[in-house]
Amino acid sequence: MKKSDILRVWGRVLRGHTPFLSIEITKECPLRCPGCYAYAPDHLGPVTTLRQLSDYRGQDLVTAAMALVRRVRPVHISIVGGEPLVRYRELREILPQLDRMGVEVQLVTSAVRPIPEEWISIGSLHLVVSIDGLAPEHDRRRAPATYDRILKHIARQRITVHCTVTRQMLARPGYLADFCRFWSDRPEVRQIWFSIYTPQQGDNSPERLRPQDRDVLFGELCAVAA
Repeated sequence: MKKSDILRVWGRVLRGHTPFLSIEITKECPLRCPGCYAYAPDHLGPVTTLRQLSDYRGQDLVTAAMALVRRVRPVHISIVGGEPLVRYRELREILPQLDRMGVEVQLVTSAVRPIPEEWISIGSLHLVVSIDGLAPEHDRRRAPATYDRILKHIARQRITVHCTVTRQMLARPGYLADFCRFWSDRPEVRQIWFSIYTPQQGDNSPERLRPQDRDVLFGELCAVAA
């Protein structure tokens, strides 16, 4: 969201509108990341599961997405998946329409496939690429969205790098600094975001941070910020 949108968003909130909208544009994803809970039985609550739902495709998806936007009239939309680039053909229609409507769009992708070159000219589009660690760790976790593919597919784009910090990344001092150094040197990268792996209830996976890991994390982040 741009700073100039703040007053517009606040005005819509006061009038009872919802200024932000997240669209899970597809449930399909070629990645099988450790810790992903999308297909867990209780992810969508007790009524249904993700496997029981069907995706919109083609013109049906374009029509449904644009009808939702016109009804909700958001200022900012986050497009997620699954992997949104599975529906890149539909997005080639949706994104220019949203741009003409003046809606800011954040699209979160693994960059597992090429990002259409014409998207560079869409001023309202903000690409966020999920990159979980340096190449050895990332490629094990997120194949086939490997470093080689990402570097090829983001060429000439402008992106935000988003890294979900897992416990394994904190085993070596200076890991996050090395990560920031690598991606800060890339001409495509505008900024770098970090979030912390968020376990589901009962999760005791290797990705989960323990209390002592959080102390290490905050020390690493302070060192990076300095």
